[in-house]
Amino acid sequence: MAYVPLATVLQQWQQAPEWQQPQHFLRLLEQWPQLVGAVVAEHAVPVELTSQGVLQVAVASSTWAHHLMFSRSPVMVKIQQTLGIPLSDIRFSNRDWQPQRSAIASHEALPKVGNLPSVAPAATPQEAFQRWQAQVRQRSRDYPLCPRCQCPTPIQELQRWGVCGLCYARPRCQSR
Repeated sequence: MAYVPLATVLQQWQQAPEWQQPQHFLRLLEQWPQLVGAVVAEHAVPVELTSQGVLQVAVASSTWAHHLMFSRSPVMVKIQQTLGIPLSDIRFSNRDWQPQRSAIASHEALPKVGNLPSVAPAATPQEAFQRWQAQVRQRSRDYPLCPRCQCPTPIQELQRWGVCGLCYARPRCQSR
């Protein structure tokens, strides 16, 4: 038995039909944003390329699945022309959708609004409530007081009704 160089064995192995599908799929994953566009690539991700040439694509919602069904043929043609991958069909489903957790989990990745710093998500519901409560206190600190209940009240409510919205809605013996 003659020894065959490892490079030759690997080359023969990569050209075997059972290895073509994974290689096609990897090329497709690499080129997906260029093939379908950045917006679609954010909401649709290839998950499988079957041996029958059916591309399974996970989408963010059934609305995206419905929308992409109408552009299935042009996408198939573009994949076949650009990558030379023979496709018989593309199927879109939100069943296998996995939202991108890396950007959500990292609070550094959260966008900054104006000049406000980004805030890490609350760890517990109690922490979220305490943050909200502190924000409401801070916001209402400069509000004038309702003449009836002495609660901080937005100026628009005082201008409109003369009292806060709660006092205005509360039934009284006197007519308004």
